[in-house]
Amino acid sequence: MSSKVVGILNLYDSPNLGPLTETRTLGSTSFLGRFALMDFSLSCFTNSGFNNINILVKDNFRSVSKHAGSLKTWVNNTKLGRQNILINEKGIRNPKDNTDLECLLQNDWVLYEAKAEVVVIMPAHIITQMDLRPVIEKHLEKDTDVTIVYSHIHNADETFSTSNILKIADNKVVSFRKNNQKAKEANVSLETYVIGINTLQRILHNADLLKLKSLKKVIEALVKNKSARIEGYEYSGYCRCVDTFEHFVEYSFELLDNNVSKQLYGQTNDKFWPIYTLTHNTQPTLYGEHAKVKNSFVANGSKVDGTVENSIISRDVVIAKGAVIKNSIIFTGTYVDAGAKINNCVIDKYCHIASKAVIEGRKTSLVYIEQGKLVK
Repeated sequence: MSSKVVGILNLYDSPNLGPLTETRTLGSTSFLGRFALMDFSLSCFTNSGFNNINILVKDNFRSVSKHAGSLKTWVNNTKLGRQNILINEKGIRNPKDNTDLECLLQNDWVLYEAKAEVVVIMPAHIITQMDLRPVIEKHLEKDTDVTIVYSHIHNADETFSTSNILKIADNKVVSFRKNNQKAKEANVSLETYVIGINTLQRILHNADLLKLKSLKKVIEALVKNKSARIEGYEYSGYCRCVDTFEHFVEYSFELLDNNVSKQLYGQTNDKFWPIYTLTHNTQPTLYGEHAKVKNSFVANGSKVDGTVENSIISRDVVIAKGAVIKNSIIFTGTYVDAGAKINNCVIDKYCHIASKAVIEGRKTSLVYIEQGKLVK
């Protein structure tokens, strides 16, 4: 992929999942035991051959920096590749100016240094394994100002609540409105935009457009005013929108099904599609003689000597003899003492579940235990 294509991960529109995202951005939230949600979009950039990758951070900078680190995880071309975490210093001083548009404007040096011709913007809360190369090729072939990637779904009344609904005519976007979740069948925006550099610069230096406060609202205005050439590109692969805590849980557990998980981290276009993440040089999972594990993800560094069923266990979790974990998600560094019983729960990082403690949620309403808690 040409070095003149710049990838931008936009964390500004990430939904709030309640206590789960109180001290972290959704993009840095643990998913499937060893990934962060942002890893999937960043891997789309990497697997599509991008050399210049950037992250727009609104808040909770610490959690993003901790996971992304030097960002070398997503660099394939170590000589020409460049990756940056971008913040809006003006917005820190004045929160009302802390928008994705202002962050792009404050960091437009990235576009100038890369001599960018095309910018691809993706969110962290929509999970796909999208090959962006065909999208860019179509965008350039049509000489379009903005290309919006969308997916045709049959449950728009239940999900993608943060997205927009597109009406398409002859590949052109003629309507772009917020999903009011009244219709089941719809073309939903995946909040992935391919934008020509001239169009983006026109947006960033237009005072009236900047007042709209978000790129999504600007695109809505451009469609409504017919002031730009905007086309749609349909993506038909795996996609999920993590817009609520309940969907975070549902989409985690559905990937325990091998047939579903193959759609996400299997192959695309007959090529292997790895999901890159921050690596930890920890030992393989250690299973004790009393361990019983069924239909679960268990990450490296963990020690299991109890029972684990239909669950997701992150790195460096210890589950002692006699402990029983069912239908639950356990984050990094949690210790579960002998005899403890956990069912239908999400246990955040570094918790200690004491011996004989019983935490019981419901399938439709999992109990959440916040980071660092001792449960007796």
